[in-house]
Amino acid sequence: MRRVIPAVALAVVFGLFFAWDTWEAVSNLVALPGFYDYAGFGSENVPWWLLIIGVAIPVVVFAAALLLGRGRPLLVKAILLVVGLAVTSALGLGVIGLEDVLRPTILLVPR
Repeated sequence: MRRVIPAVALAVVFGLFFAWDTWEAVSNLVALPGFYDYAGFGSENVPWWLLIIGVAIPVVVFAAALLLGRGRPLLVKAILLVVGLAVTSALGLGVIGLEDVLRPTILLVPR
């Protein structure tokens, strides 16, 4: 029981950080179609697959870090969660950057 409480507390603290990344991805999912309409691109050209990947990344990486940390010392779990958080942030920025790169291609698609 003594070993479970710190591990759960660690997972909860890092879960809040991963939840923040998920919240950012969901806000992109909600706001980008409105931006496309406002900018005149048309909401039918929104790269939905990219936005869904952006929402899935924090959830998948958090679950993977927890699974890889099972049965390991607390310090190793913390390191895995920190690395997972860094990976999530990097991939989240990559998704945003990829949308920016794909936007000119979307504009060339005939309607």
